[in-house]
Amino acid sequence: MKDALDRFFDITRLGSTIRIEVLAGFSTFLSLSYIFVVNPAILSEAGMDKSPVLFATILASALATLVMGLWARLPFALSTGLEMNAYVAFVAVQGLGFTWQEGLGLVFWSGVVFMILTLLRVRKSIITAIPVPMKSTLSLSVGFFLVLIAAKLSGVLTFDGLYVSGIGDLFSPTAIALYIGGALVFLFSAVKIRAAVLLSIIGSALYCNIVGATDLTPPAETGPHMLSAIGAVDLSVIARPAAISGIIILFLVDFYGSIAKFIGLTMQTSIVDQSTGQVPRTKQALSVDGVATMVGATLGTSSVTTFVESGVGIGAGGRTGLTAVTCSIFMLLCFFIVPLLAYVPVAATTGALVFVGIKLMPSRATFSAYDGFAKLAAIAMPAIVVFSFSLEKAMLAGFLIYIVRDMAQKRRPNPYVAASAAALAIGVALQAAN
Repeated sequence: MKDALDRFFDITRLGSTIRIEVLAGFSTFLSLSYIFVVNPAILSEAGMDKSPVLFATILASALATLVMGLWARLPFALSTGLEMNAYVAFVAVQGLGFTWQEGLGLVFWSGVVFMILTLLRVRKSIITAIPVPMKSTLSLSVGFFLVLIAAKLSGVLTFDGLYVSGIGDLFSPTAIALYIGGALVFLFSAVKIRAAVLLSIIGSALYCNIVGATDLTPPAETGPHMLSAIGAVDLSVIARPAAISGIIILFLVDFYGSIAKFIGLTMQTSIVDQSTGQVPRTKQALSVDGVATMVGATLGTSSVTTFVESGVGIGAGGRTGLTAVTCSIFMLLCFFIVPLLAYVPVAATTGALVFVGIKLMPSRATFSAYDGFAKLAAIAMPAIVVFSFSLEKAMLAGFLIYIVRDMAQKRRPNPYVAASAAALAIGVALQAAN
């Protein structure tokens, strides 16, 4: 059995072990399990019943992550993205007047666009066209994004919507949970304990429970009514002119956000094929991402996308699809242990997020080898992440800088880079208009 797993997932060649992969999968699960509490709460603001949303979130996440592990054989976990569910609830439904069924329709059609471009290999061409220095800068930007998420979740920074507004309470229980988790993961990592990330989450969770920094309210009730949103998606929404901007926004956030995560989370690891510099089986991974969005909408939840918290498992040593398979199994168990998830509050994962974010940042030697434009991008992109809480806007800035570099050097910009910049600019304009 062990030999079969090793051969199928190529575990030894990638410098991992079955034990490391399983622990990494569990660490990823713990780091993103909050979504099974948070997603029903957010979509309930769109008028949806929490119980069907919980069912759809668990099932869509588990199936997508399982397929990612078995088909793409990559250590990425998928679930409902917070940026997309917030758009559906607060912009599409509350702001633009769509019903929640129509909101799911927007999600579905964004997945269709996603899949069309993936099958046409447009997305792979975009990834290939991104300059190597920009890929390293994407890794840096994702690192900043993870640290920023940790600061937001712990209350160390305060936010006005998506924007940093100031310094929060540095001595609150959730802030102290960040410090404890961070100290533990760096300590365990320094003494070469493979389960450093997992142990830090557990240690921080224990502290949270001791001081009462948990939410012990179950997010939803189980029962037959959990199936009531299956097939409720309203596909006719595409006939409404106002739906077009929503579909484009959801598509662009998912499409380019996952490109940033695929590149950013793997650049410093053995996952990248050293002969090509690319993530292997990209087409399979991207197809899973696109189909998962359509399946999720059909089941009754918002866009399913590759989670940046996959970096926690990768930071714990996960290099193969076994990490994703393990995570998916624990996701399915959530049908039985939902009330227990509150005992691992999101604050308990913040130290691990900081650790992984720092590990994703390229070395000083890598930065010193950049030319002037690449250094400008390496400064501008993380700064935009901090001030806009958006990987997509950071990518737009990066693409524009490299287009200017090509023009300054009297070279024709890569058409995929130019098209990506144009698409992201349209998306940013539409978001601002909404």
